[in-house]
Amino acid sequence: MQKIVLFRISSKGYPKVKVDGVNKYDSLKNLTETFSGWKFICVADNCDEALIEHLKTHYQFDQLIETKLGNPGSFWKLYEIALESAKDDDIFYFIEDDYLHLPEAPSALEEGLNYFDYVTLYDHPDKYKFHHGPINPYAKRNQYSESTEVVCGPTQWWRTSNSTTMTFAVTGKTLKADADIWSITKTAKKDFDFDNFCVITKQPMMAKSRYIKQIPRRLQFWSKPKRYLGISIPGLALHLEQAYLKKGDEVRFSLPPQTYPSKAKSLS
Repeated sequence: MQKIVLFRISSKGYPKVKVDGVNKYDSLKNLTETFSGWKFICVADNCDEALIEHLKTHYQFDQLIETKLGNPGSFWKLYEIALESAKDDDIFYFIEDDYLHLPEAPSALEEGLNYFDYVTLYDHPDKYKFHHGPINPYAKRNQYSESTEVVCGPTQWWRTSNSTTMTFAVTGKTLKADADIWSITKTAKKDFDFDNFCVITKQPMMAKSRYIKQIPRRLQFWSKPKRYLGISIPGLALHLEQAYLKKGDEVRFSLPPQTYPSKAKSLS
């Protein structure tokens, strides 16, 4: 069994207010230290010379590929690389350049994949009704959170979720079986995470234009099995966007004190 980190980094990105005092260099350092012993494949997309030099000087990736494909396209590049050698029991962790991880992260990914088809270590605060920032559409429909099922594992508690970001773990078996669904990222103009996971996890429809636009893809992949996405609770990874910080994150992830922005709309 191979354990492979599929890492994407860029000098560009969507405009977001990031966590104070932590940058993509800190994120990568934390990632390589936490997942020591895993194979690392890096796609450096639209990176400036300083960032490329930093990657080549400070890290020994198993593969380092420079691209100018944009966010969805660079994700698909990693997916294609993974497909070339994937065996059913291999573990692949797709990860972006704006996360921090706690030490238990690697073993938790392996545990979660015993229960779920897809696993994320980021417990999205927008999936809870009482979050001070953006709220996921499915969470808005309920009293406290999105509808979920809970599993007690040997070391972690887990719950199901409707979607996550483009940072998630999957086995080689699922990676190969769902390649047709994810291939949309090859030509997508923007991130397709929320909508793709709605299709994959067969979420209920809503009477909103965004969900109506999902109908062709839902019908296209209607015969494919429903997949389950699991999230560790509490989360063992932190997305470095201030709008999605929650109480306790600063202490758990050793962040500097934050100056919080105003509320933003949820996209995931």
